[in-house]
Amino acid sequence: MTSPAGKVREYVLDGGQCTVGRTAPHHEPDIVLEPDPQGWISRLHCILDLEHGQWWVTCHAKNGTLLQHDASGAEIHPVRGRELLRHGDTLLILGDMVGDDELLHWRLTFIDAHATRPAPAWHDRATPRAGIRYDSVGSRVYRIDGGEELLVEGLRPKGHQLLRYMVSRSTGLSGGEAVACDHAELIAALWKPPEEWPLGRSYDKTDLAGVVRAVRRSIEPDPAKPRILETVPTVGYRLYVHPEFPAGRQGQPR
Repeated sequence: MTSPAGKVREYVLDGGQCTVGRTAPHHEPDIVLEPDPQGWISRLHCILDLEHGQWWVTCHAKNGTLLQHDASGAEIHPVRGRELLRHGDTLLILGDMVGDDELLHWRLTFIDAHATRPAPAWHDRATPRAGIRYDSVGSRVYRIDGGEELLVEGLRPKGHQLLRYMVSRSTGLSGGEAVACDHAELIAALWKPPEEWPLGRSYDKTDLAGVVRAVRRSIEPDPAKPRILETVPTVGYRLYVHPEFPAGRQGQPR
């Protein structure tokens, strides 16, 4: 807390409630705002209360309480009702005046010892995980891993059909996200809906798993530990589609 005169004092918020204001007979708030030469501060100016691990402020003052969020260019606004306090937010309470137009405020800055720390600047520039790029025009599959692109060969028609369908389902997802499809959806994509199957013929998860194993032998660096075409337990499969195509870095066919 910084007074209008520039004096700094620290308060530790403990318990479930903290009152802010000026002293009066038989009344002393937890945080005292004095001196109050202009008489602008209320006895119970505002209340800070803890709920579900977060602190809130409620203004009870005749002359109001201002709040400025800890954000670049954040505007100062009056506290209306009950407002959440975030790490770095500052309450401003009018305390004095210099001359005819210079207002001086008490500044109470909220420091949350348990606030989430920002991640390093390079956090969002991590190398994308391995994935595939599917060239639908040329019916070619490329594995991209660590910035290197490798043409994948040896895929059977059903393998191409599986990848082509799953890639088409990933359209619109943000870069590097994966698309998951359930068993029934993939079975229908490979062998049509059940009502269109030949009489006496049926397809199930076992048939689908056979196609998936064949695809993994072609696209995975280690088919025993799949990272590109993953199993989603009890649901189906997840395919990682690489978000970008590093032109000019093609490797040799596998």
